[in-house]
Amino acid sequence: MNTPYRLRELSEDQLVRLQDLLRAANTPARLFTRCRLIWLLAGGYSIARASDYVGLHYTNAQKWVRRFEAEGIDGLYTRPRSGRPRVYDETDEDLVIDLATSRPKELGLDFTTWSLPKLTDYLHEHEHLPDMSHETVRRILHRRGLRHVTGVTWCDSDDPEFEAKKGR
Repeated sequence: MNTPYRLRELSEDQLVRLQDLLRAANTPARLFTRCRLIWLLAGGYSIARASDYVGLHYTNAQKWVRRFEAEGIDGLYTRPRSGRPRVYDETDEDLVIDLATSRPKELGLDFTTWSLPKLTDYLHEHEHLPDMSHETVRRILHRRGLRHVTGVTWCDSDDPEFEAKKGR
C-alpha cells in the first residue's frame, strides 16, 4: 500500500497548470487539495501517503485520481450538481435586503426589529412572494453579507430627544 502510485506521465502543460493552481491565491480549497494530491502522486508518493497528507480519505483520493486520468486537470473541478433551479431572481433578493435593512416601524408595523419569521411573513403578505421560506431568506442575507442575529433587541422612541438621552 505504500508503493508509489503509477500515475501516467504528466505533460509539461499539465505540470504548469497544476503549479499555477497550487500557487494562485483564489484557487478554491477543494480544487487546491485535489491538485496537491496529483502533484504528490506525480512526485512519487503512494496514494495512501498522498491522500493522508492532503486530508482526503483513501477512496475519495482514488476517485479524483481516476477522474484526473480520464479527463486531465478539468476532471479535478467540482461538477455542477442537480437540484432545484433558483426560483428568485436578483430583484427579489434586492427586495429582501431592502426590507431586512429597513425599520419595521417605518412600514407601519408594530415592532422594532425583524426576525426571520416576521420578515418572511411580510414578504408573503405584502410583497407577493408566498413560497419564500425562512431558510431562503437566511441564505439570501448570508449571500449578501448580512447575518441574522437572534436575541438582540433595542429601544426605539418617538421622543425627539431620544438620541441625546440614550447616551446618558
